[in-house]
Amino acid sequence: MRNRKSEDLYCRNSIADTFMGFNGRGRGGRVDVESLEKDNEKGLDSLAERVGLLKAATMGIKGEVDSHHGILDNMDTGMFSARGMLGSVGEKFKLVLNGKQGRNTFLFAVVSILGLFFLWYIMHGRA
Repeated sequence: MRNRKSEDLYCRNSIADTFMGFNGRGRGGRVDVESLEKDNEKGLDSLAERVGLLKAATMGIKGEVDSHHGILDNMDTGMFSARGMLGSVGEKFKLVLNGKQGRNTFLFAVVSILGLFFLWYIMHGRA
């Protein structure tokens, strides 16, 4: 006859084994160590495979982030040079528009361009 403590321990182990999916009991309710070791090794192999997949995915994400970081750095350099060119063009426009003759030349150019667009619209816009 079993005592109360051993019955509780056996009952808890049976419930835990059933819940966790272990089927490593041999004859007489004793634990089969080799079976548990095989289950443990299978679990470790599965975990190692998952860790490898996560590591590969993480390295892929790192590569993409580095690539995008380089693209953004190049874009920043391009924007900086474009800003410099626009600033110099603005300065030249200020120089041209300062004098009366420069304003007249600029006004003539704008009116000429608008006139050409108007002629193009009349010729091709009513097709």
